[in-house]
Amino acid sequence: MKITRRMTMLAAASAVAMSATIGFGSLPSQAQELTKVTVRLAFSYNGHRSPYLLGVDKGFYEEEGLDVEVLEGRGVTSSMQLVASQQDTFAIIDPPSLMLGVAQGMPIRQVAQIYQTSPNALISWEEYDINEPADLAGKKVATLQGDMTTTMLYALLAKNGVDASSVQIIASDGGTRNQTFLAKRTEAITGFPNDSFLSLSHTAGGGLKYFTYASFGVDTMGDGIAAHTSTIEQSPQVVSGFVKASLRAYEYALENPEEAIASLKERSPNINVEVEVEKLKATAALLHAEGDENGTVGLSVEERWKATQELMKEFGGLTTNVEDVTTYYTNEFVE
Repeated sequence: MKITRRMTMLAAASAVAMSATIGFGSLPSQAQELTKVTVRLAFSYNGHRSPYLLGVDKGFYEEEGLDVEVLEGRGVTSSMQLVASQQDTFAIIDPPSLMLGVAQGMPIRQVAQIYQTSPNALISWEEYDINEPADLAGKKVATLQGDMTTTMLYALLAKNGVDASSVQIIASDGGTRNQTFLAKRTEAITGFPNDSFLSLSHTAGGGLKYFTYASFGVDTMGDGIAAHTSTIEQSPQVVSGFVKASLRAYEYALENPEEAIASLKERSPNINVEVEVEKLKATAALLHAEGDENGTVGLSVEERWKATQELMKEFGGLTTNVEDVTTYYTNEFVE
């Protein structure tokens, strides 16, 4: 993948890590105390978010003076609330969810935008010939309760002129959702091509296909790193170090996927290593928007945030409008 100006500096930075300095003083020696921070995932540990675990194991965060704990989550909304209440330092949040959180008064802001393209997708059994949103009429879709893939499914239907009442949307927790689909009690399920599609295909032995929401006009962004606004203002050195180490971890993980999944297996010993490696490999394409393969990884693009806000206002339940979309994000720690 193309690594641009900031990221090309990371290898050199690691070589001088023990002598370099950041905003809060010299980088840590064994005798110096690390700053404890947490990062909350949306759900459980998995292949496409394994770079954060790898970053811990490789010492990337420690080189930035940080003692990072990567925590599993119970949904994006819960993760946002934990950062908004300052129980967690960072959370992995998609822009549509962040916009809804800000509209509800959550003092959070994106400090790095990792996925320039959202992986939201509609997965189905091949036998039902579901190739576009219109094919969902009269069908049942298993979705995740309170998840953005569900919210954006309604946006997908509205954007494509499909009456939502013609689709039976069955929302539940993750385990129930998957079992409902695998038992063929629904014809389709929401998910990601770099996550549930691969897991479900492995379990089912094939016979599945998908289309992305982006292919039918719901082109938003995916995973980013969010922090409390006071953390950004009062502890910029912590934010800078976390972003730098995370981007470095993604670069290293995509070049060494087996090593990243080994870090995942340390925490989740029952994973299927081959499937999780494929999930991580499938993530590389999401780090750049279509037509912008040379863009800086982690950088927020104003026009994409504007387009996402308009889409959310029209179809995604966003009832507020922010004139300056940089209210939602900063590139201070990426550029």
